[in-house]
Amino acid sequence: MLAVAFVLFSFNLFQVGAPACLPNPRSPSQRRNVTHDGESYPIGLWVNDWDAAYVTSGVVHILIEELLGYNVIETGPGPGTLNAFYALMGCARPLNLSDAGCGSGVTYNHINVEQWSEDYAKEWSEIQAKYPSRAPVDLGSMGYDGAISAYFPRSVLAESHFQDGNVLEHYRGWNASWSRNEKYFDTLHAINRSQMHPCNETRFMSSQPNEDYLRVTGDSEGLRTLANGDLISHCPDGYFWLPPACRADPALCIPYLTGALGWWGVDDMMQKVTAFDMPIAIGVARNWAEMPLRVKSTFYWWVPDATFLDLDPVGITFPPYDFNAYMRGDKRTAAASSAITKLVSQDLSTLAPNVEEFIRGLRFNMNDVMNMMRDKKATGDSHTDVACRWLQSNPESWASWLPDKTKCFPGFGLYDTDRMQFASSRNDSTFLECRACESGRFSSRLDDEQGLTYECRPCEPGTSQPSGAALSCDPCQLGEYQNSSGSQSCLRCDIGFYQDRRGSSTCRQCPGGTTLGFGSVSLADCGCKAGFINVESGIDNLSCVECGEGLVCPALASRESLLSGTSALGEQFVPKLLENFYSQADDPLAVFRCIGDLRCPGGKPGSCAGGLQGTACTYCQEGKTWDEEKGCTGCSPLQMLGWIAGVAMVCSGLIVAYYALTSQNTAKASVLFTTACAFGMTITALQSVGIIGMMTVALPEGIAGIYAFLQVFLLDIDSLGFSCLAGNIVPLRYIASASFFPAIVLYLLICRKLSGLLPSKWRWEASKTWSTVGAMLQVGFSTMSTIALAPMTCFSHPNGVYSVLKYPGIQCGTTDHTFMVVAGSLLLLFGVLGFLSICTYAVCVVPRWSSAGEHSKVKAFRFLLGRFRLDSWWFGALLLARGPLMSLPIAMATDYPPVQVVSVMLVFLIFLIIEVRSWPWKVPLLNVLDGFIGLCIILLVVSNALQVEAVEGIMQQFANTFSSCVMGLLGFSMLLLLIMTTAALFYQTALGGQQELCVFNLQTLPSSVLVSSSLHTTASQLVQMDGLELQQVLNSLAIYDINLLLSSMSLLATEITPSSDSAFHFKRRIRSSSFAAPNTRVAAPVFPEDKASKADVPGRLTQAPVMHAYI
Repeated sequence: MLAVAFVLFSFNLFQVGAPACLPNPRSPSQRRNVTHDGESYPIGLWVNDWDAAYVTSGVVHILIEELLGYNVIETGPGPGTLNAFYALMGCARPLNLSDAGCGSGVTYNHINVEQWSEDYAKEWSEIQAKYPSRAPVDLGSMGYDGAISAYFPRSVLAESHFQDGNVLEHYRGWNASWSRNEKYFDTLHAINRSQMHPCNETRFMSSQPNEDYLRVTGDSEGLRTLANGDLISHCPDGYFWLPPACRADPALCIPYLTGALGWWGVDDMMQKVTAFDMPIAIGVARNWAEMPLRVKSTFYWWVPDATFLDLDPVGITFPPYDFNAYMRGDKRTAAASSAITKLVSQDLSTLAPNVEEFIRGLRFNMNDVMNMMRDKKATGDSHTDVACRWLQSNPESWASWLPDKTKCFPGFGLYDTDRMQFASSRNDSTFLECRACESGRFSSRLDDEQGLTYECRPCEPGTSQPSGAALSCDPCQLGEYQNSSGSQSCLRCDIGFYQDRRGSSTCRQCPGGTTLGFGSVSLADCGCKAGFINVESGIDNLSCVECGEGLVCPALASRESLLSGTSALGEQFVPKLLENFYSQADDPLAVFRCIGDLRCPGGKPGSCAGGLQGTACTYCQEGKTWDEEKGCTGCSPLQMLGWIAGVAMVCSGLIVAYYALTSQNTAKASVLFTTACAFGMTITALQSVGIIGMMTVALPEGIAGIYAFLQVFLLDIDSLGFSCLAGNIVPLRYIASASFFPAIVLYLLICRKLSGLLPSKWRWEASKTWSTVGAMLQVGFSTMSTIALAPMTCFSHPNGVYSVLKYPGIQCGTTDHTFMVVAGSLLLLFGVLGFLSICTYAVCVVPRWSSAGEHSKVKAFRFLLGRFRLDSWWFGALLLARGPLMSLPIAMATDYPPVQVVSVMLVFLIFLIIEVRSWPWKVPLLNVLDGFIGLCIILLVVSNALQVEAVEGIMQQFANTFSSCVMGLLGFSMLLLLIMTTAALFYQTALGGQQELCVFNLQTLPSSVLVSSSLHTTASQLVQMDGLELQQVLNSLAIYDINLLLSSMSLLATEITPSSDSAFHFKRRIRSSSFAAPNTRVAAPVFPEDKASKADVPGRLTQAPVMHAYI
């Protein structure tokens, strides 16, 4: 309190002798203090310790005392912004930042001007949060912002204008490409290096600014890389960094001086001089405030500041400040300006509200502040005297600062507190005051007999104002309107309307009533939105139609731009067909889906790749055939000869097949039959994979070619250039394919008839002929099923039309399609279902034929039965059914890939379960291989399921890799089948027999001598057991053991001790004798105990040996 009393006593002494500045001032006796809790004291004006703060504080001091009538005492001075924060809070020691003493108490500092608080936003926020009841209040801008830039003496500007006409106040005037400004400045050699900081002591050594410099400018020659990877600036002489514009000749460089060890302006100036080719070398002065006064140079400076006022500096104007660029480290634009504000204590609004209002309205001009600082520097007078001279010379500048309830400032207007509405005159000022204009109004100048004030007028129609305290209303922008007054915002034009003029109160209606959306800005926006296309011609007529699948329609798409492939609005507005989709030029919106990659390139309607023609690019012109790599290529004579040779090979091969598959006279014949069956198994697997390739899902890229190749096994003869032989008539080509299998049957029957002309040895037997027919149909049954169902496999196009999947040029329901359906139905009925019915009937009755000795009937179906175990003879019919069951889902659910995937997978799973349960193949290894192949095919279907929906990225890579691995495993299985086929040719033992290789049988069997001996021994023991004992043993056996025993008894009853008594046939099976050659004789088995007493009985008639392979 003693310190405060001493200050107040000194203040009173000063006030008594201080002369007045303004006319008609309040005398010292008329001035009053502010009072708080009974204590009276003057308003405290905390002064910052720099020239701009001194002169502006002097103005505030005089106006408060002489016109507002309050005593004012200047406190401080404070060296920085934070000191002012603490002073206005009432802290006891505001100059001590580490311990300001901010306890509770009264503040004697109320006002602070020329405050650079923007750089202390963090501290400001902390104070506001920590001291909410005492924190200072920001009353807004001083009327100007602090600006930082590169400056140079005004004398240089005058000299350059006079001599060369250069515009040095703009950065383009410094470009070394067309200006030589070094003659107006001192050279680098003229600067005493002892007055400069070496580069290695400054910010030139910081890596991050240099990394930003390199990334923004690309200039690596001005930098050096240290061993640790840091980037530093390269100063050739150790003191100045040279830009590219004068790096080759330092004599052309103009010095740029800064201070604070380079923290002032080095980063951004390096980028600017490089980006704009300015020959300015950058150095850091030890005494920044003195060097520019001694050396004619450019220098770092900010305003308002008095340091270099004697030079009357001119700032270099750079491109406007770009906040986003600075955040990225790009500092080529001007530095950000700093808001300079006014602060007051929280209690000033209570102690002296009109003073706070005065401070709030305080607005200096930058030139006014700079002129006052020049005056102070030139005269050496006190800041109060300088402020007084300015007040006397510029009354119009500060008169508006003084508070007057009816003298409103821009952004404010007259408000009647009695009527609670804005007023438009002040004839009766009893209840009038100034309030900020609210949204929807603007502050309008009002001149009356009392002078100048402002009123808040409502915005006119066609304008709006969302902000308060606005000086004008903003006209509605393009695409907007406002039909009422006093609006806070404009309305967007509705769909179907547009507005191409600003400030409109209504919108214009589009022709056709269609736009992209709300807020359309021109007639050109009167088009269809994305996903729709205008099918009318001209902009005055609009008819938007939704674009279907396969057609990409951007905004403003039109039928005309679709046909031409161009748009006056730009390429991004051109509609186009996607790849693998097609439409015709005369009906471009009727989109067809293309089957097969690379056929339909998309783009304009009617576009086909490789010379293809027709709907969906389905065929080549007459005399050409399609090649996946070369496109449509001409038919060659070799292709015609190839087809003729192929037909001849098939005909001769069928004859060879008859003798190979039905001969029983030699061991070689059995081997050939075995080979053919193994080969047939391979073909069946390949056909299954080919059928999977027909599923309407996106096939994995890595194996799509394999699927395409395997279509050959489905008799896809079109891929072999069949059109060269049959022409482009699709129904004819299909009927030719459908006639293939009936032609085989007819050909074999004709051969059988003609064989009657041959010697009896070579004549064809009826049963063998039918067996050969069955073998051929069996091998190609899956293919025959696929061909028969092909016309029924219709898929939909985006335009609603259906086409045949295999022949997409044929539309379902047309005459051509009807012919194909008839041919396919006949093949399905008589070929597929007929053959399957016959085989099914055979497997049902063949055990009876076998028991009844009707061996010729059994042999007629050896193609169906011979590959399987005699107790699993029925598996061949199930295997046949698998082909049509696989093809059926593709035909019935062509447009539903998930249904195809689930159905095909279900078919294979059921067959795999049955196969694992019955283990039907005679050769154990074949069971394993066939099961494994079935598993691989199921996994292939699973991999196709991954492609049902479009996948990309890592999921796409996984799907492709998974599919390729499964296909590789399937190929390995095929290789094993090939090895078995080769082994059957060279190792002439019937596969599945006792002498077979252990790798094929998956085990090593004991000799028949040992087995027969064991059977004798077992039979003797069974004879010695009584019935009750045997029943007890049987009762203790598990169900599987009982089944094995029953199977064994059936085997004994049919093969070892043939009996007609059906009581011993617990399990149905075929007798092996049904496949034996007539009059076959074998030696009787010799048991060990009979060796010494019994001799072999030659010629003894026995049953045929059991053949456990393809016979």
